[in-house]
Amino acid sequence: MSIFPLNAIEQALQKRAESDFSAYKNDPVGFGQDKLGESYTDEVKVLMESVRDYPVTIAVSATGTGKTHAAARVSIWFYKTYHQAKVFTAAAPPIDNLETLLWGEIGNVVRKNKKMFASDYITRLNISSTPPLSSQTLDDMEDEEEVSFIKGVTIPTSGTTHERESKFSGKHAPNMMFIFDEGDAIPDEVYKGSDGCMSGGHVRMLIMFNPKSQVGAAYRKIRDGQANVVYLSAFGHPNVITGKDVIPGAVTRDTTVRRINEWCRLLVGDERPDSECFELPEFLVGSVAKSHAGKEYPPLEAGYYKIMEPSFSYMVLGRYPAKGSNQLISMAWISAARSRWDVYVARNGEVPPVGTKAKMGQDVAEFGNDENVSCFRYGGFVPRFITWDGVDLRITGDRAAVEMKRRNIIDCSVDGTGVGAGLAAYMALRNCQNVYSVKVASKPTKETEIGEFKILRDQMWWAVREWLRTDPGAMLPPDEWLIEELATPTYDIVNGKIEVMKKEVMKELLKRSPNRADGLCLTFVEHDRLIDPIDLANMPEKAA
Repeated sequence: MSIFPLNAIEQALQKRAESDFSAYKNDPVGFGQDKLGESYTDEVKVLMESVRDYPVTIAVSATGTGKTHAAARVSIWFYKTYHQAKVFTAAAPPIDNLETLLWGEIGNVVRKNKKMFASDYITRLNISSTPPLSSQTLDDMEDEEEVSFIKGVTIPTSGTTHERESKFSGKHAPNMMFIFDEGDAIPDEVYKGSDGCMSGGHVRMLIMFNPKSQVGAAYRKIRDGQANVVYLSAFGHPNVITGKDVIPGAVTRDTTVRRINEWCRLLVGDERPDSECFELPEFLVGSVAKSHAGKEYPPLEAGYYKIMEPSFSYMVLGRYPAKGSNQLISMAWISAARSRWDVYVARNGEVPPVGTKAKMGQDVAEFGNDENVSCFRYGGFVPRFITWDGVDLRITGDRAAVEMKRRNIIDCSVDGTGVGAGLAAYMALRNCQNVYSVKVASKPTKETEIGEFKILRDQMWWAVREWLRTDPGAMLPPDEWLIEELATPTYDIVNGKIEVMKKEVMKELLKRSPNRADGLCLTFVEHDRLIDPIDLANMPEKAA
């Protein structure tokens, strides 16, 4: 025993050695059962063991199946069983998602196992093996090699993409884990930053979400085989299988049966099942439930059911909804345009076809985390987009004017709605010719064989659809965000008028504004029938 007084770090490390859980390094399920006194569903056990075995695990889950409950236990298992373990947890904004969901579950474990955490230093969104020294903050402790911790990291909702990426980059430890709750809504740059930390050491990443839409970095990891994917379905939960409240607070059989009755229908006659169908599990045949109004539904019959409400797919099955017949732009058309671009560039390089002029579309950033986008379309060839951050109208106008003057341009369509209202006039004063301010909510100028358009924006999106569907020369650059944005919207025909998915809905699905697709759409506005270019002679002086 040392004759010198132990400092705070040494004391904490000694206490930690007295509660050594390293025997459970390869047994997260056993740790939970033996040390936390808990039991888990079969699907949750698979999730926990996947985190043990694979660098990246994605939990694609129905609602109420215990994914966040499991993630809290995984974080504590990793923190307690590995030496020098650093666990970073995050959730899509707002901060309540992190505080009340994931950290609410972590807090429950701490309260029920006070003895296990007696030597830990616990504050809001932070559990560490040692307290910070008087001159340190909790953020400073990230660089302490001997310190282990679980830390909640907030995702900035403002600032540049580089700033958001840097908040999750540069992490290092012999044993490190990232946990992302509501992972489909986390910005791409967060994944880019954390991915850069996974090149060395023992590093694990767990991403969890309900699969609402096939967009974003998390979906691309699934699509490209960059993670081990675990599916958690309501049909696999013991509450639903047994009809009893085995795990209080989780999904129930009554809720599941009610959703089947309200959101699905039994196939009849000669109907054949397709990707929008599922076979009713045998244990649910004959089950009954009541509506919220007290109406009792008839017993469920055996067979295949057609999903009529897309939310059933992600809320009950834990699967992405099948694409409906009203998807505006087929992924097959997008893929064909991408392939043609690659073939063209392999032969000619990334230069426009000789003798062609471009139509320019200029989309304007609305908020601090939006991008300004310049799109140039030379007939069917679309080069890579020009993008930059910032919402200052003069800076945006100067940059857009420079980009326009560098190229042989037919005309430039500027998004003249909201913050972009004065941009076209500003560019015209910078000696840009044939610049037009486009109000996307204005009256459309054309119609199609299946109906009129509600507003000009619907007409613009439809023009892109038809270009990709019918033009064998359509070529799209390699841009993941553009592809997602083009594949996201659906359309409806309401009172004989075509209405494309509203931009606000697209933003919610994409977790960003569809700036690139909007820029492309602006290149399909026909100005000779729409609006005169900016008239410099009659422009008020204060327009500049």
